[in-house]
This record gives sequence, structure tokens and C-alpha cells, in this order.
Amino acid sequence: MYKMIWGVFVLLFSLNVLAADQNDVKAASTANSATIDENASDDKTCAKKWERYHQSQDCFAPYQNVNGTMKPGAFEHCVVVQTPLECSL
Repeated sequence: MYKMIWGVFVLLFSLNVLAADQNDVKAASTANSATIDENASDDKTCAKKWERYHQSQDCFAPYQNVNGTMKPGAFEHCVVVQTPLECSL
């Protein structure tokens, strides 16, 4: 029961954080999309998308707590980049 409540709390917290930072993420991703066509899936574009994704993951890594939550400052310093699922590894 405790794990389920904790899981719901973590989910709600992460959704709240994502909603609060949505404007910052959109602004940052707009700046990055100027050089990458988000609809393209050719090799060169996919390589850029994966590079941008890995840079985002590297930025967030020091801010991640053991339980999966983020330390303060993560969303002020890093840009959330979704996994480019349209590009195969």
C-alpha cells in the first residue's frame, strides 16, 4: 500500500514539474529545432536528434536522486528532450 501511494505521489509530482516547466521546455526546444527538422528521419537528422537527446540525459544525470526524483535546479539548467522514437538506434 505504501509503495502504491509513494508511486502516485512521484507521478503527480513529476507531472506537476513537467507542467510548470512546459513553457521553458517549449522555448528551448524551439531554439534547437531551428537546426533540426523534427519531421525528418534521415540518417543525418536522426544523428542530430540522438545527440541532442543524449546531451539532455547527460545534463539531467547529476540531478537525479536514487528514487527517481530530481534535485532542485534540474529543470532550470537542462532541457527535456523526448526520445526520438521515429529514429532507430
